[in-house]
Amino acid sequence: MNHRFLLVPAAIVMAAAPAAASESLQTLEEAQQRLFPGATLTPFELRLSSEQFAQLKAEYQVPALRPLFRGWSVGGGGWLYLDQVYGLNDIVTYLVAVGVDGKSRGVEVLTCADGYCDIYTPEWRGKLSGLEHGRWDPQRTVTIVSGATLSSVHVAEGVKKILAVHARFRAGY
Repeated sequence: MNHRFLLVPAAIVMAAAPAAASESLQTLEEAQQRLFPGATLTPFELRLSSEQFAQLKAEYQVPALRPLFRGWSVGGGGWLYLDQVYGLNDIVTYLVAVGVDGKSRGVEVLTCADGYCDIYTPEWRGKLSGLEHGRWDPQRTVTIVSGATLSSVHVAEGVKKILAVHARFRAGY
């Protein structure tokens, strides 16, 4: 009988533990318009095989949450990819624009942990523009923000991952 009383308070404490609040910076539509204003977007899904997914992680040294990538081909040329990476205590959702030359055209952050979103300034995101697929080191290429090291590193790694997926596996888009 005493065990029941011990379990109930533990369950209440676990349920009441603070979770990282997520801050929504902009809608998907707003981010799409910032990256490709007025463009016609056609959605697509790209699912990597188990072998391709393992190759992506091993060859490019980037973490990947899942083998399914969602995006939009842009009328007039270009692509948008929606992705997520782990931040410190949350998952950061962001959009990457890729131009017809295969280089990143920009990054827009949609959601991140409350209190950490201020690192994604236009200046910081601008350092992710003009990059292309390859074996570049995100920690050396993009300024890592002190106090938000994991979030800034993981978003930079995510852009590297998207550029690799786009260049290596998107055949037919």
